[in-house]
Amino acid sequence: MALSSQIDTLVGIADIFVVSRLGADAISAVGMARLFTMVLGVVMVSATTGAFAMVAQHIGGGRLREASATAKQAFTLVTLITGSLSIVGWFAARLCLEAMSLAPAVVELGVVYLRVFFTGMVVLSLNHAVNSCFYGTGDARTPLYINILASLIKVGATYALVLGRFGLPAWGVPGAAAGDLIGGFCGLAVGIGLLYTGRFRLRLLPDTSYRLDAGLARRILRIGVPSALQGLFRNGSSLIFAKLVAAYSIGNQIERLLRRTSLAFGTAATTLVGNRLGAGARSAAVEHGAATNVLGVVAMILCGLPVVIFARPFMELFTTIPEVISIGVIYLWAVALAEPFMCLGITAGGALRGAGDTRPALYYTIIAQWVVRLPLGYLLAFSMGLQEEGLWIALVLLSVVQGLLT
Repeated sequence: MALSSQIDTLVGIADIFVVSRLGADAISAVGMARLFTMVLGVVMVSATTGAFAMVAQHIGGGRLREASATAKQAFTLVTLITGSLSIVGWFAARLCLEAMSLAPAVVELGVVYLRVFFTGMVVLSLNHAVNSCFYGTGDARTPLYINILASLIKVGATYALVLGRFGLPAWGVPGAAAGDLIGGFCGLAVGIGLLYTGRFRLRLLPDTSYRLDAGLARRILRIGVPSALQGLFRNGSSLIFAKLVAAYSIGNQIERLLRRTSLAFGTAATTLVGNRLGAGARSAAVEHGAATNVLGVVAMILCGLPVVIFARPFMELFTTIPEVISIGVIYLWAVALAEPFMCLGITAGGALRGAGDTRPALYYTIIAQWVVRLPLGYLLAFSMGLQEEGLWIALVLLSVVQGLLT
């Protein structure tokens, strides 16, 4: 799961690298647009998280028909929710970017990128839902193989469409979004096809339906909505936090790489706890949740070491502006220090999610992100004159609070 998540982040870094050929405005446009896609995209969690936990419990208890019905219901909910969100996002793209006080050229590029993204957002959301269903069965390898195939297609399509290679037109910034959609569609087609083969623990059975079931949908959303709100509060604070666009857009790729690795441990905890609770093994669920917490923290300490060592060379790979490099290096050091604590919160929350209990993680995210991070960041950066360093200190402290509380 961690490797698959890192591949997604590496694809994002590759996109930024290709787009960097188009100039600083293009880098900022894609970086800020990706922040919005990350914030809005978490709404799909309201369906996938609930389905994930329920599929894990049904598989653990050997209830294959219920697992199939839950998966199909999740696909229906994802389509309805993200389809509606896509329409709103398409029309609100310009307003959202202008609210960030970006340069007009950056806004124009970002609007086109976001509108292409929203056109195919349902495809990407369904792809995530399919992967979550595989994870619920304890199968992390199949989604990895699908993701490798999809990522290779994404990178190739982005390179060709952004720069106009292999006889294709040079679309520039929107080509990066189009490349992601092409790869996502291919991954979705393969994943759905595999679930219908009957060769995996989860099978999409013909006697279960995609038709909306109000009772089942409510059970899924009862678990998923708090997780979706948690994601909105967590990522929404990042939008307000992003003041230095160039340094944040570049350094944020490494933060996302580490964060997705932390999320992978949270996913593992959900699967392990859900499977064992579904089988009635409560003590085993507790043991697996605790072990995943410890492993996650140790792994993120080890992953953070190369980030500290190679922070400057990484920033210099994308920009030659000394001020941006200096700000970005300190940002990456703060990320490496903060992520073990953030991983603790994410993994503990994943264990709770496997039991269907998603509200505590939501409450602690609100406290850490909106009561600690933003007020403290403003106080340190502006009232105490620490500038960017104050924002990074707040990043570390919010992670400690969220991790220990959860």
